[in-house]
Amino acid sequence: MAKKKPARPARPQKSAEPTTAQLRQEYYARRAAEQALEELGLRLDERPAPKGAATWWSEAQGALDRLEIMHAVWRFTGLTGYAPEPEDFDPDHGWPTADEVDAVFGSWDKMLDESGIDDAIFGVVVEKALAAHEKLGAREKELELQARKLEDEGRKIPELKRREEVARAKRDEADSARQEAEAARDAARRERDALVARITALEVEVESLHAAAAAAADAPPAESALLEEMERALADEAATQQARDELHERMERLRGEREQDRRTIAELTQLLARVDTATDERAVDAEPETPPASVLEAVERAAAEAKHLRFAPKAFETAADSPFRRPGLVLRTLRGLDELAGRYEAGDMGKSLGQAAAEHGITQWKPDIAETTRKRYEDDYSFALEGSSRKLWVGPHIGLGSGSGAQFIARVYLHVSDGSDPEVPRGIIVAVVGRHLPDTTT
Repeated sequence: MAKKKPARPARPQKSAEPTTAQLRQEYYARRAAEQALEELGLRLDERPAPKGAATWWSEAQGALDRLEIMHAVWRFTGLTGYAPEPEDFDPDHGWPTADEVDAVFGSWDKMLDESGIDDAIFGVVVEKALAAHEKLGAREKELELQARKLEDEGRKIPELKRREEVARAKRDEADSARQEAEAARDAARRERDALVARITALEVEVESLHAAAAAAADAPPAESALLEEMERALADEAATQQARDELHERMERLRGEREQDRRTIAELTQLLARVDTATDERAVDAEPETPPASVLEAVERAAAEAKHLRFAPKAFETAADSPFRRPGLVLRTLRGLDELAGRYEAGDMGKSLGQAAAEHGITQWKPDIAETTRKRYEDDYSFALEGSSRKLWVGPHIGLGSGSGAQFIARVYLHVSDGSDPEVPRGIIVAVVGRHLPDTTT
């Protein structure tokens, strides 16, 4: 007799209880709905509870008719979003007639009053939705105007940078020419002083020769040669004086050109600073913001405005030492970091900090520094919060500007806390602002 196959074990039944992920998803959906209603000015828990009409039940006759009509009114309002008029109730579509309403309530208006439909939330929702739609339309137009303005300003940036580079090259050329002119002037001055001393000595000697010549009728040949040499020295001194005057005029001309170049660079730098601050989200019709005059002023202004971003004392110290020429760019970046810090404090963003930073206009984001660099330059890459001696480390950092040199590039170094340390709450801390810290490439 063949053996029976062993019975296959039954699969465990799935639990009917919701999972933690489902509960979390339901919680976030409910919270998003409550926040959306609050933004529309709707708080259902603050509305007074509706009052019933207990007198309806004192008489059973006609109660069902009243309830049927009330149900029809509320159902119609719920489907259409507005209270019905007599011509809206079509008996062919299952609605009670206006005559039936008059027979039960006495009149259409009395029926609406007793139904309380005029105080229903449907009308409030429709009004809020229309107001929100109008507000969104106005905001969309405002954002379109702002986007066009930012695009126009963005198209100006390459030309501004080109003009700044040209002006900087002219200034460097003028400085080089000025140094050469000053060197030639100093050489001419030394030569002139030597000639003046020689001429003075010759004049003294000539006077003595004149005195001797007065006693003799004819001057010796040696004395005539000495007089000729003195005349040549006087001629050389005059030529040197003329050359010195020409060098002085050239130097003054170069000084004027250098001052003009400096004014041009200052104007271009100021214009570029206005462009840096104008790219921040501001109202289109608002007055232009005055750009910060230094990196320290940019950090101080950002710290005063920040709602989420924290600043270590070292951030202000390093900012005061930074010669970066675009403090407006520093201010705009720190404002974007404040918005990013708010999102990070709220919880999981569903993306990395670098990806989220790009949404706030921060593109040169670096997630961390090399561990060898951190160990080699411990003092540069560590800091402490105000009122604390505990050492914290910087990691993520942001690059600003382009080119080479502390005047054209800067860095913002950050510390990101995930909240696991009870002494450092979850958030982003600005640790260093300004010069590029030393690393293995410097």
